[in-house]
Amino acid sequence: MNVFQNIKKQTFYTALFLCLGVVTASQACDLCGCTTSSGSSSFGDLSTSNFVGVRYIHQDFESRDGIFSNSPKSEETFHTYQLWGRVPLSKNIYVSAIVPFQDLYRHFDDRTEHIHGLGDINIMGWYQLNFYKKQKRDSLVFANRELSGHGLNFGLGMKLPTGEFEEQLTDRVNPGFQVGTGSWDMVATVLYSYKKKNLGVGASLAYYLKTENENDYKFGNQFSSAANVFYDVNLKTTTLRPFLGVSGDVYESIEQYGETLADTNGHIIYGSLGAEVSKNKFILGLKYTLPIAQDLFGGDVNSQQQYSLYLNYSL
Repeated sequence: MNVFQNIKKQTFYTALFLCLGVVTASQACDLCGCTTSSGSSSFGDLSTSNFVGVRYIHQDFESRDGIFSNSPKSEETFHTYQLWGRVPLSKNIYVSAIVPFQDLYRHFDDRTEHIHGLGDINIMGWYQLNFYKKQKRDSLVFANRELSGHGLNFGLGMKLPTGEFEEQLTDRVNPGFQVGTGSWDMVATVLYSYKKKNLGVGASLAYYLKTENENDYKFGNQFSSAANVFYDVNLKTTTLRPFLGVSGDVYESIEQYGETLADTNGHIIYGSLGAEVSKNKFILGLKYTLPIAQDLFGGDVNSQQQYSLYLNYSL
């Protein structure tokens, strides 16, 4: 009976976090410069391990300046190259950082715009809360307790204004075409993970509180969520970890000089698939993402395919 109850509880918690990943992302709210986040909704690999590594993120967008089929449009391509990592400071306290370099292109019918440079650096502090299995009545009080497989990570951090912000670029349909936001922003997040044998799930919720930059320009606050399901396939000295995921972002409106700018809010939901390959201490990951539903900048901006590739070394 107890075993059955435990299975029911585990199924409920898993379903709850997966639903959070879908429902919270799909709520109709508002938008900021979504493209300047540098993939910030992902804070590490599937196993939330300690690591140092490099990551490449590719994003495609289409922006249309008008409601007609012949309205001027631009095709935008964003290349982001990152140094990232997570290192322990003590048994339960960790620090992570993402240092991005942005290489952004905007293609018109008659010309191409190109900006590049150091993006906004993210620094996060983490507290990891582990859960243990209940001890048997006849076990020793001081015996080593066995982990239950559930884990929670609480994070709090800052996004630094290390990337250049160009005010003249905000007059375009997609003001997210920026190397940086020019603002000091706060990030609060919680990560949940559960693994039993070869099957694992992970979910994250994050909120970005954004401030005005020196140009009196404020990107809207952002709520992000994500959930993944993965399965370990053991191949002698190598582990293959395919996964499926869903994620989403909700953006509040942009403000300038204290005024709210019209049609600068929105929301988007993504579906993704990918895999990680682990050998010794190296993890190679590939993720491909497509939008499921979106409403960005009053429908004038459409997110298209995204993919990322990363190589981590476990500490």
